[in-house]
Amino acid sequence: MEPVLLCTPNFSEGRREEVIGAIVGAIQGVEGIKVLGVDRGFTVNRTVVAFGGPPEAVFQAARAAYEVALKHIDMRQHQGAHPRIGAVDVCPFTPYRGVEREWLKAEVERFAREIGDTFRLPVYLYAESARVEQRRRLPDIRKGGYEKLAEKLKDPQWTPDFGPVVPNPRIGATVIGVRDYIAAFNLTLNTRSEAIAHQIAQKVREKEGGIPHVQAIGWFLPELGFAQVSLNITNLRQTPLHAAFEAVEEIARTQGVRVTGTEIIGIVPEWALIEAGRYFLSRMGEKVEGVSPEELVKVALRSLMVEGFRPEERLPEWVFGPAEELASDMGELSLRELLWHFADKEKALSPVLSVVVQAALALSVAARISAGLPARHAFAHGEYMQLLQDTLSFLRNNPVDVELLRQLSKRVLRGFALLRQISESLAVDRAPQLPLLVELFHGAIESLAAAYVPFQNGSVSFEQEKHDIELQGRFFREEILNKVRI
Repeated sequence: MEPVLLCTPNFSEGRREEVIGAIVGAIQGVEGIKVLGVDRGFTVNRTVVAFGGPPEAVFQAARAAYEVALKHIDMRQHQGAHPRIGAVDVCPFTPYRGVEREWLKAEVERFAREIGDTFRLPVYLYAESARVEQRRRLPDIRKGGYEKLAEKLKDPQWTPDFGPVVPNPRIGATVIGVRDYIAAFNLTLNTRSEAIAHQIAQKVREKEGGIPHVQAIGWFLPELGFAQVSLNITNLRQTPLHAAFEAVEEIARTQGVRVTGTEIIGIVPEWALIEAGRYFLSRMGEKVEGVSPEELVKVALRSLMVEGFRPEERLPEWVFGPAEELASDMGELSLRELLWHFADKEKALSPVLSVVVQAALALSVAARISAGLPARHAFAHGEYMQLLQDTLSFLRNNPVDVELLRQLSKRVLRGFALLRQISESLAVDRAPQLPLLVELFHGAIESLAAAYVPFQNGSVSFEQEKHDIELQGRFFREEILNKVRI
């Protein structure tokens, strides 16, 4: 599959249709580019354009957008409710498929330097591209807004990464960087009170002790006739959409108001909506197993009260096809995402595949722990990821046979041996976590042995194979656990 890069620039213009149209036209005019969404707001005076395509085309489209926006937007005349420091306020790049992160960071720096030099525009690098910690968060760079930019640029700590060190009064400054998905999630309240929206935003904002990974602001939108709480969720794996939604709802109720509708600005990954769909189905006491990703997305959008979001246009997975192959991005996936990846494709997880998944997860967590990294992420041994993919492909088109079981037996036992090696490198304070992993792996061995039963038919050789698998599993289990006890 061809590589795909995503880009979601934010422009300080939400009122003049001719300018917005010119910006979008410049982006669409680049061959290979697909526009996933154009979100404009009158009161915030801001437009977000989400697009993607081959990396070279994306950089070309982003440059074209800068050229048009900087020509037509004059920050000296700009008024809007949304914080901003420039005509092109921020331009984030998100790798989607086949884009290596280190390569992307280098290319984004090259792009940022070009933008700064070509347009004489101060450029800050942020998020994963930030060179210093104080520039990782967009609100920190944007503090003081366009109005305080000239004063900020005098501070040596805020010297731009590229471009001139003096402000350009007409176009301001810009922020560029590599980042993961975020969710720009606006929740409309059944009140006209901006003060109430501010109070709710303050209580959910991470900086004020609220929800982790949440930035928030409250405002009144005359075009809606109601107030909104506008969230940026910067880590959807740690703070899912449904968690932020319910937190805002709960706090709103204490203020005597309700959430009556929401909107998602830009794009979110399919898995974020699938997770929300699963959550709401479970909470309603309905079965989750066997529900297709498409249906889960529909459940999520309805439960979150999202308006005007067309998944066939907004979800990268529905526009560009599957994202990165699982094996190449394993270190970034959480364990539940790994399970969902296989469960969604199989609808019902095959018992034989579940053997491999059990074993891979145990090995994954052990490897992650031994590296001193959070166990919530997977980090599977390379040969196990290949085994998962091979087994999945085989089961799609073939029934389980004896030869497959024999291959799995060798590979699963090999995994147990790897687990033993990993156990030798565990720090003392992490050793207590090992027994749980051993039991998970041993459960995979027992499941594998049980899979032999339908093929036995009184065969002594099959009985012996099954016995040998169970014996070796017990051997590895006791050997590893004895090390922990010692």
